[in-house]
Amino acid sequence: MKKIISFLSLLLVTTILATGCGGNNKETSEKKTIKIGGTSISQIYYDACKEDFEKKGFKTEFVPFDANPVVLEACNSGDVDIAIGQHLKFINSFNQNKSADLVMAKPYVFYTGIGLYSDKHKSVSEIPDNGKIAIMNDPMNSDIALRILDEQGLIKLKPDLDVYTAADIAENPKKLEIVEMDQAQTVTALKDLDAACVFFTHMSSAGKDPRTFLARDTQMVKYPMGVIVKKENENAKWATEFAESMRTKDSQDSINKEFPGVFNFYKNDDEAK
Repeated sequence: MKKIISFLSLLLVTTILATGCGGNNKETSEKKTIKIGGTSISQIYYDACKEDFEKKGFKTEFVPFDANPVVLEACNSGDVDIAIGQHLKFINSFNQNKSADLVMAKPYVFYTGIGLYSDKHKSVSEIPDNGKIAIMNDPMNSDIALRILDEQGLIKLKPDLDVYTAADIAENPKKLEIVEMDQAQTVTALKDLDAACVFFTHMSSAGKDPRTFLARDTQMVKYPMGVIVKKENENAKWATEFAESMRTKDSQDSINKEFPGVFNFYKNDDEAK
């Protein structure tokens, strides 16, 4: 009788362990269709790497949104698994403002640029006194735009600040009017204003050559773009594999064909430091 009881006890323990292990394997190995959120521009990145990623055994669905902040909100709430199309410092600002916990999975993919453009003037020196220049109205990108103007001698910023706003302009010798607006509107402002600081991506989407800038930033290499996920998914296989798929040569060629002159791809993550 004791042998029977011992055998039954052992059988019960073995069954419990097997069930437990099987459940964990199912949870970690099976992932529902991975939802990737982004704007219409970001969908081109998705289309470029989808085939390579799905060859690895993953299923995907692209979920379109009208604006990057909405994409991040959807990722933070879990409505999508991955957000693409936003740079890391924008993510950090979003986290701070929204008490979110989004991170960028590695490897980093690429970075873009912000240029000072004009439809009316051929050089920075031609921008007139009392001219109007558009910059972005969100903190991270207005900081970059103001640094461009400072580096070109159009304004002088207060020294040694981490993030600049228009209120930090110490000198404005040409009495320029700095017009803040949503980043998507800066490219359309070119027809009305003397100049505008515009993302390369927005120039390209408007059918303009992003390489025609009067000056460009020196900061965006530190603003990597890639695969945004919740902190708990930072090292998930599907997150890192999607980032790897975005960096393949075929993906790079496809993205560069759609956006000539817009992106520089990282060779390693240290370039973003």
